[in-house]
Amino acid sequence: MTSKEMVAEIIERLPENLVRELQHYAEYLCLRSQHEEWSEISLAHLAARYTESEVEYTAEDLKR
Repeated sequence: MTSKEMVAEIIERLPENLVRELQHYAEYLCLRSQHEEWSEISLAHLAARYTESEVEYTAEDLKR
């Protein structure tokens, strides 16, 4: 039995108010997953823009 099938069986036993709560949590997990994917893509693009010859700034540079 797959995880999806096991979750479907559990959902069948839950009262409607808990099914709605589960739905909200599942929607949150989907959004979080999408956010993580976009973050990884953003970081990859940012990293591709910089090379080893980039200037490293220190805390002292921020005080100027």
